[in-house]
Amino acid sequence: MKNRKPVHRAIATAIALGALLISAAAEAQVRQAETLRLTLAEAVQRAVEHNPDLAVVRLDTEVGAARVGESRGAFAPVFSTLFGRSSNVTPPSNFLLGDRGVDVNDSFSSTGVRQRLPWGAGTWSVSWDTSRTTTNNPLSSFDPSLQSGFQVAFSQPLLKDRTIDPARQQYVIARRNQESSELRFRESVVQTVAAVKQAYWTLKATLANVTVQQRSLELAEELVRQNKVRVDAGQTPPLDLVQSEAEVAQRRENLIRANTTAEDAADSLRRLIMDPADVSFWQTRIDPVEEPTGRAPVPDVDAAVAKALNERYDLARANHDLENARTNVEFLRNQKLPDVRLETSYRGTGLGGTQFLRAGGFPGVVTGSRDRSFGAALGQAFTPDYPTWSFGLTVSYPLGRSSEEASLARAQIEREQTTQRIASLRLQAAETIRQAGRQIQSTAERVDAARAGARLAEQRFDTEQRRFDVGLSTTFLVTQAQRDLLQAQVNLLQTTLDYESSLVNFEAVQQAPPLTSGDTVGLRGASIVLFPTPTPRGVFRPGAGAGF
Repeated sequence: MKNRKPVHRAIATAIALGALLISAAAEAQVRQAETLRLTLAEAVQRAVEHNPDLAVVRLDTEVGAARVGESRGAFAPVFSTLFGRSSNVTPPSNFLLGDRGVDVNDSFSSTGVRQRLPWGAGTWSVSWDTSRTTTNNPLSSFDPSLQSGFQVAFSQPLLKDRTIDPARQQYVIARRNQESSELRFRESVVQTVAAVKQAYWTLKATLANVTVQQRSLELAEELVRQNKVRVDAGQTPPLDLVQSEAEVAQRRENLIRANTTAEDAADSLRRLIMDPADVSFWQTRIDPVEEPTGRAPVPDVDAAVAKALNERYDLARANHDLENARTNVEFLRNQKLPDVRLETSYRGTGLGGTQFLRAGGFPGVVTGSRDRSFGAALGQAFTPDYPTWSFGLTVSYPLGRSSEEASLARAQIEREQTTQRIASLRLQAAETIRQAGRQIQSTAERVDAARAGARLAEQRFDTEQRRFDVGLSTTFLVTQAQRDLLQAQVNLLQTTLDYESSLVNFEAVQQAPPLTSGDTVGLRGASIVLFPTPTPRGVFRPGAGAGF
């Protein structure tokens, strides 16, 4: 057991050395991390290219375009076809049939095209059908019987649905919503660019604050060194050394906090500009090389307000919402009208197959047959030999209070709500821009005051330090002068940041409202409802059928 202790100590030492080497390697890797010298324009460009929130809104514009395509599909021609066979055996219902059942076998097909017109809400259809029928009915004149038919039909609403129908309402609204999604993307670009600029200047200020805190710590450490010399020489009581050492500890804590704040600011900027696929960018050190722009001219707030009320993206989107509300009112008012439709159709029929020739009285005796080809039946369908046509009006109107009336009342209220919301947005936009303009003026004046305060605090510190060097001041007074200088420099940094932020905000609010806490990217637009294209078939006397 005694011999194992040196071995255990050696293992523990090796583990400790390994941990130290790993820690040193990690620190070296951090020190060697790539430094990105970043201008403000480059930061904005990176955000526009890589920011995932912008990508979400950009994809929403594509969703809007897809919805427009979906709604336009209601006006696309529809091709339809069918093929089938059927068999029908019925018991004899006529003494001429004897005891045999009647067996009828059909092979048939139908092909057609129909379309809803994008204007007037009319629908048309063209169809072609063929059939081949065999039967054991002795009364049949053809076996097999070949038939072909060609039909054209058209239906046109005259009141309800003529100026606007559900399909056109949906298409118009989908198209406006697409435009609104494009405006929302531009608005998001403005908000993202503003956020990037704010994060950039915040990082710049926090890094400058680290430098100020580091310099303050160095001044406090120098004061400790001087006090230690004086205490050792018996010129100063030990309490002064303790006081200066306590100040060093406080300044070191301030520096740690400043470094943490700077790292948080760097992460905030990285979050806005980094490519999500580039995970290594989190380790990239960002060096914001852009310098503050300096004092800018006082903006013309009234001109900015007038411009914004005509060009702000949120107001433009609200105006699209108002147009959609008006479209809904127009549609629902139209739906209250009687449904009066013009219906017309024409059909030509051709007949062919094997025709029985009969002689004698009814039902006659089959004396022969004559074949009529399918081609002849096909051509006959386009002749006036067997025409079937129709022309008429259909009218329907609900009795009593209809759901359309209630829906119209709701739509009118929603239209008025949208109108009032736009009025509120315009007032809010004007107020926001005026406040942003005043903020530029006030922060510029604050920068001047803070700069003067920092200059005076530095002069006071220099004077107090010289007095301390010749024994005319105390540690307390020097420390207080250092604190005042630190506070003045921090105030100058903060007011400079506020001024740059006010410039960014004033530029942004003229185009889009600022993002507030908790705002998220919102997608808009309802799902497209499928409106099947009806098939017009003309109008015929009830119970009479269509004649075919």
